[in-house]
Amino acid sequence: MKVAGLLSESAKIKNVSATYEWYDKKEGVIKWIFYNPNSVNMSFTLVRGVIENGKLSEIYPFGNAFYPVYYKNFGTQFALNPQPLKNVNASTNSPPLCIYKNPDGTMFAAFLFTLEGGQKYEMLEGGWTGGIVPGGIKTVTSYFNSDHRFTINFVKEQCSGYNQESGTDYPCPEDPFTVKSALMELNENVKPLFNDNIERTNSCEEIINNPENTAEYYIKLLQCLLDDRL
Repeated sequence: MKVAGLLSESAKIKNVSATYEWYDKKEGVIKWIFYNPNSVNMSFTLVRGVIENGKLSEIYPFGNAFYPVYYKNFGTQFALNPQPLKNVNASTNSPPLCIYKNPDGTMFAAFLFTLEGGQKYEMLEGGWTGGIVPGGIKTVTSYFNSDHRFTINFVKEQCSGYNQESGTDYPCPEDPFTVKSALMELNENVKPLFNDNIERTNSCEEIINNPENTAEYYIKLLQCLLDDRL
């Protein structure tokens, strides 16, 4: 007996597509083009590597390499929840950051992309000089867990590397630094370029309910109250 009820292929959720084209080849700037083919909002991280002399290497999530510089100097914030991005102009579009959690429990920071159903989004990325091009391109879907406070110990090369490549002298944030961020869970493990030490910190409620008569406790309490006000 034939029983109806199977989900058709056309109704399955598809990954957001990611392609690129040259925006300014002489300056090494490409334009990323994302498209959500589904009818529902989709959040994801972009994973891509570098093809040089026909070899693919350095596959990692977009934004992970230099996010401390973006956060400290460019006004790039950590999102508290996934909100669809506004596709204003490729040259000015800039997604927020977030904390991603792999199925194996490891965490990393990178750009958070969220697109409405049927939406296209474009943004620029520099640094593609010397004959290198993107490769190993894919988007990995993520799902909102909740928002938390996180303490991040980052690798100093994430600042010095940016300044070395761009010929600038941007300062780094404090190490470690604390942020409030959405925690986005991935459906497959994604390996970051840098293995930062990211830990969830206690909420203000948890800190208030467990008082300690120490200077460290009052500093922690003040910091969490300031963070929750922002």
